[in-house]
Amino acid sequence: MPPSPRPAPLNPRQRAAVTHGDGPLVIFAGAGTGKTRVITHRIAHLIRERGVPAGRILAVTFTNKAAREMRERVKPLCGKEKGRGLTVTTFHSLCVRILKADGHHLGLGENFSIFADADQKGLIRAILAERGAEEAAGEVLAAISLAKNRLVIPETYPVNDARDALVKGVYAQYQTTLAAMNAVDFDDLLLMAIRLLSAHGHVKVGWQRRFPHVLVDEFQDTNAAQYQLLQLLWGGEGSVTVVGDDDQAIYAWRGAEPGTFRDFSRDFAGAREIVLEQNYRSTGNILRAAGHVIDKVAERKAKRLWSEAGAGRKLALIRATDAEDEARQVVDDINLVRLARKADLSEFAVLIRTNLQSRPFEAALREAHLPYVVVGATGFFDRAEVRDLTCYLRFLVNDADEVALRRVVNTPRRGVGAGTLAALSAHGREQGLSLFEAMDRAGSIPGVPVAARAPLRAFVDQVAELTFAFAHGDLGAAFERLLAETGLKAHWVDAAENPRQAEARLQGADEVARMLARYETRETEPTLAGFLEHLSLLDRLEEEDRPKGRVTIITLHAAKGLEFPHVYLAGLEEGLLPHARSIDEGREIAEERRLTYVGMTRAMRHLTLSWAEHRARYGEVQKRKPSRFLADIPDELFLREEEEPEGTQEELAEGFFSAMREMLG
Repeated sequence: MPPSPRPAPLNPRQRAAVTHGDGPLVIFAGAGTGKTRVITHRIAHLIRERGVPAGRILAVTFTNKAAREMRERVKPLCGKEKGRGLTVTTFHSLCVRILKADGHHLGLGENFSIFADADQKGLIRAILAERGAEEAAGEVLAAISLAKNRLVIPETYPVNDARDALVKGVYAQYQTTLAAMNAVDFDDLLLMAIRLLSAHGHVKVGWQRRFPHVLVDEFQDTNAAQYQLLQLLWGGEGSVTVVGDDDQAIYAWRGAEPGTFRDFSRDFAGAREIVLEQNYRSTGNILRAAGHVIDKVAERKAKRLWSEAGAGRKLALIRATDAEDEARQVVDDINLVRLARKADLSEFAVLIRTNLQSRPFEAALREAHLPYVVVGATGFFDRAEVRDLTCYLRFLVNDADEVALRRVVNTPRRGVGAGTLAALSAHGREQGLSLFEAMDRAGSIPGVPVAARAPLRAFVDQVAELTFAFAHGDLGAAFERLLAETGLKAHWVDAAENPRQAEARLQGADEVARMLARYETRETEPTLAGFLEHLSLLDRLEEEDRPKGRVTIITLHAAKGLEFPHVYLAGLEEGLLPHARSIDEGREIAEERRLTYVGMTRAMRHLTLSWAEHRARYGEVQKRKPSRFLADIPDELFLREEEEPEGTQEELAEGFFSAMREMLG
């Protein structure tokens, strides 16, 4: 077996970043410039060359997938033994760790529930209904989430109109209800960790001494809460390193600000700056075109990305009559290229600005009999059967979690109606009891129908037995007992609209069982609470790896961090990219430029841009104009038929017919 190729040496700027001494360091890492390589080599340098114990290094990134990849890449660089104890995690996972250890100072119970998006919306919806308000729960939740990311608490929420007043009231009630359930949401993880470290100096100093060396990846994605957490975590000794690209700051809608780089240089005195510009992903023409789009953004760190890969093919441009024609032309090109070059379909990605754009591409791919996957569609953890299971498990860990309890008490149905739950809830409020504690006393509570008392007693007893099974036995066996004794499998089959849906739901339950088995194998002391923490912190976009043999349809926001040999960036029209919201509201379109730049720099070899002359909006077909971003790209960077290198068309055609002959035998 031939030896593995030696990795290329670090370039001079990468080496300077890796060998930086103590103190603050900010690395501006342009798209595809090897920032993960720099971070992992810097960690290895601290351990091997500087003699820093791995347990005193904290590396923070934004997804569990990125954290796993970073850990795996550090191992061979510093050795298994020397790397033992290294903490590579996400902001939210770190905050869970801090709150599990020291959250009692804030009155937070150890087995707190972490509410997912669906749980949050359900609670907000109930509060709005109680107030007789007709606002959409998702919009109110988004406003609350943005406030939390900006460190705004209910008491200081700004009120400019009646809607703000409503949001402020709902926000306050929402937080009170969460506290009563010993529950938090994802934003609370950050806020409570900040409260804890700010108010309890001995806790802050303890964490600072534990991690004198801190590294933060994807720094452009940090919001105000994450940035303040970083300030609290680093005590001034050792080093603090932040890595990111202000040109890829595309999450303003969740509180992220590209200005965090400016703030870092101001707040961390004497910060050294290093700019990485050598790109290892894309060809020269792709980088030049993307550079022309991003150059018009003001207040950015100037970068001139370059590559040793050569100029490569020029960009292709598709002008379509409408969305369906755009999709057909893109799919025809995918079919031609994949047959001619014998490329796997996983090498192709269609990037879209909004989820609504996926429909014509899905139809065209189905018509061409090409398999595909839509990233960002209904996630695994949003499926009904998976939510049923996770709510059962959450409730077995935390019986104050009323949202979970209300879902499971009638799944399957037990004859406990809304009136019964209302009577139990009212009694609980009067007596200072949780809903489950009230259920335990249902036999003596006025207003609880006689017919409901036996089912409630059976449910309470079943919960006690299952709680004991998970706490004192094998988790996998307890999980199977949960499925058997609750009758969930029969419930899913009976509730399914067809056999295919029933089978899918049973497969969903099997996948949760496999996740539990993997967790048990990996952990030395597995617990149900630990498994739930693991599930809660899983990144929704990494629920399934990119499958082989499928074209990927993905939004620009979700595509960040990915790369594909062949990229089709669709919908480059005024009103779509840049989006109508940015234009209609007169907002700065810098983020739309950055979003386009992110999409373009996902391409490794071939980049095709497309737009349609007509597109339906709100049910009306409208005439469209090409995006202003297309005008930023010089004509010389677009492919013209007469400029096609000699022989290319013949070679492509020969490859196509060769592939067809192979298919036909």
